Amino acid sequence: MTDSTKILWRVQVRKSRKHKWTNKRLFETRASARDAAGTYRMFSTRPGGKWVPKYGFGNTRVVRHERGAK
Repeated sequence: MTDSTKILWRVQVRKSRKHKWTNKRLFETRASARDAAGTYRMFSTRPGGKWVPKYGFGNTRVVRHERGAK
């Protein structure tokens, strides 16, 4: 049994299926991680400060992460 305080949720994104997954952030709850993943799907900033679509639905995911585990 894993201590619940060690469980975090990681948001990962990729540019397309040909690219590798990139870690973005860790969150304490799955709900907040899913909300952030939705934001990554919809918007990203460009150097000019514009908000534009960035990642597609199949290119974002939320995965479980255990603190201190390998």
